[in-house]
Amino acid sequence: MEKIRIGWVDVAKGIAMFLVVLGHNPLPETWVKIVYCLNVPIFFLMSGYTFRTEKYASFWQLAKLLIKRIFVPYIIMNLIAFGVFYWARDMIPDLAGAKQLLLGMLYGVGDNQSLRFNVPLWFLPCICIVQCMWYFIDRYGKKTKAVWVLLSSVIGYFIFSLVKIRLPWGLDVAFTGLVFFALGNLFYKERIEKALFQLPSILGFVLMMACNVGFNLLNRSASPNVDINSMVFGNYFLFYICSASGCVAIIYLARLLRYSKVLAYVGRNTLWILGLHSLFIQWFELKLKIRVAESQSVNSLFLCVLEIACVCILKFLYDKGKQWIKQRRAEEMEIKLRKELR
Repeated sequence: MEKIRIGWVDVAKGIAMFLVVLGHNPLPETWVKIVYCLNVPIFFLMSGYTFRTEKYASFWQLAKLLIKRIFVPYIIMNLIAFGVFYWARDMIPDLAGAKQLLLGMLYGVGDNQSLRFNVPLWFLPCICIVQCMWYFIDRYGKKTKAVWVLLSSVIGYFIFSLVKIRLPWGLDVAFTGLVFFALGNLFYKERIEKALFQLPSILGFVLMMACNVGFNLLNRSASPNVDINSMVFGNYFLFYICSASGCVAIIYLARLLRYSKVLAYVGRNTLWILGLHSLFIQWFELKLKIRVAESQSVNSLFLCVLEIACVCILKFLYDKGKQWIKQRRAEEMEIKLRKELR
């Protein structure tokens, strides 16, 4: 049953991934305000929706899985980004760059000083921290989960103003991410989405999106816009109401589009798209001479789709190549077995 994918969940992840890539392209100020208060919260929420604490007999089992599924790709994609960065600029990799790559991976903060070669990868160590935090809360603090989540929201809101430096692996962001992760887990365990789906999806989407936009515009202290990665929240209450309503709006939209095979495919390959789409931006700018930074909103939409399509094609070719190698090995084993039986 764990391997059965729920259609609207994949579509919701696909929409979230589209918003992430769109946010990394130049957009009008109004678009930026909407996109940035949605893309990261919905990713945390959907991760929480699909997370099952009971699947892991121990914390070490979870840790080993995170190393295999997240940290190994995190390292590989950083190395690929390092190579693409120098190749796109017709430069030869140097020791200073390699040192910056290593230190950036160890620090894992989403800025141009740490993960200079592939900033979007900040989310991977951060989501690992969030999953570990939730594992302990869900397993050992069942009666106090609400208290821990509320405390986490307060810590996440004030931590940067108190500490003044960014914490490694996005630990500071993780406190805020945990709130949405817990909300997603609550959606699954309490079957809240069933209650949501009693309302027509179109009406639910319109109402929640109106709530999102309204509270977003009221949150003027988030200047120039909400940015969870940069620890810019504005008003505490407006931020959470705005982001939560936006997440619910995306869930309604995903319900409407639940039969979309394209969005579902994007949702099943978010790791690839998250880790590689920015490399295609460099390729467009430096090799194809497409001035991404000078694009208008329409061009940004086109580039967003193009970047996702490029990664999806790459993933499709990878899967086909992997399948071909597996088939060839099976054929070779069969031939070898027949020879031994003769």
